[in-house]
Amino acid sequence: MNRDAVNSETDFITDLPINIVDTILGCLPLRDVVRTSILSRDWRHKWVSCPDIVFDFWFDQMFLGGHQLEPLVYQILELHKGPLLKFALQVPDLKSNPDIDHWVRLLPRDTLQDLTLHVSRGETHKLTPHLFNFQNLRNLKLYNCAFDPVPGFDGFSKLASLELQRVALVPENFGQFIASCGSIEKLRLIHCTSFDCLEISGPQLKHFEFHGVFKSVTFENCPVLRDVKLAFSSMDFKRGNRFSLDLVKSLSCLPALEDLQLQAYALEDLVEHGAPEKLPVSLEMLKTLHLSDMYFEKIDEISCAICFIRSCPNLQKLKITAFTLDVVDSVADFLRSQRSSESLTQLRTVKMQLFSGMEAEMEFVKYLLASATALEEMTITPHAGSITDGGESILNELKQYPRASPSVAILSSEKK
Repeated sequence: MNRDAVNSETDFITDLPINIVDTILGCLPLRDVVRTSILSRDWRHKWVSCPDIVFDFWFDQMFLGGHQLEPLVYQILELHKGPLLKFALQVPDLKSNPDIDHWVRLLPRDTLQDLTLHVSRGETHKLTPHLFNFQNLRNLKLYNCAFDPVPGFDGFSKLASLELQRVALVPENFGQFIASCGSIEKLRLIHCTSFDCLEISGPQLKHFEFHGVFKSVTFENCPVLRDVKLAFSSMDFKRGNRFSLDLVKSLSCLPALEDLQLQAYALEDLVEHGAPEKLPVSLEMLKTLHLSDMYFEKIDEISCAICFIRSCPNLQKLKITAFTLDVVDSVADFLRSQRSSESLTQLRTVKMQLFSGMEAEMEFVKYLLASATALEEMTITPHAGSITDGGESILNELKQYPRASPSVAILSSEKK
């Protein structure tokens, strides 16, 4: 390559338009963004206008070394120029400290759109009211913080995604806060404060995920909510009340609900004295259902799960994650007695995970095969701790069962 070509390439890199430079820098980890300063004299300070500043695991491993985090964060924020769109603080072992609030105050309130604060160690970090000045926020993630909007706060009008994990909330105020953020499309609450009544409202909400404890839930003005995942830290509080039926009634009020993931034991008290063929309410729009932690030793849980499945007339995909330890003859006898008056006419695929091949599980599969008239594929994932032949013997037995659908393929995940 001749000298003119080299100079031409050098000029090309040096004279890139600022918007192209910002795009390149925005795609790089922070450690690599800062390293661009050694490319040339002209690139020495280009990193200071990078729109994204992310202090994460890789920054900690590759850049910090034995250096202290605090002076580096201050230096980078004070040197930064131009609009800052994203700021993430999620280095390992970050403890609650006053510096976090000082860093938040250094962030430009008029441009910031994406904010992540991950306090991984120590006590819960109490956020200052300054957080609520970022009116252009579109994505907010908080970990191990205390979150309580200031009185009179009108919400983040542009917020599209909110994720709170191990966050201390004020339950009485949280429902009102969510209702005030009318643009939220995705909401995740992971092991936050327990709720007596969890109130969810959002005209744009499409995805909702909850891990924790609530005694009841209401969905108000959620016309496009299509994906719901619910996992409970403890179900002891629900015994003796109408938790399961009230939960199903709340879900049935979601006109766009298509995908539901639920722990099977949340359905245990769906009815008090044995599950009927179908529930008094149905989930008309539901197309995909995942029942996790399904205890095949518990007849109440199995009967209520079948009742729930029958109450989803348009269900197309069913996934069951088993949790089976013991053989219980009464469960297998109950399943053998099941003869649904209505076939599962829309069910196309079934996936059985952690399948141990115990009698109750086999009878459950036999019931599905005999009821699903349009079934196309059933996939079995053997439990590695219970199955020694990769599921071959189970697969051979299942293939002998009667099937309502003549074209269904029965597969093992290890054979696919």
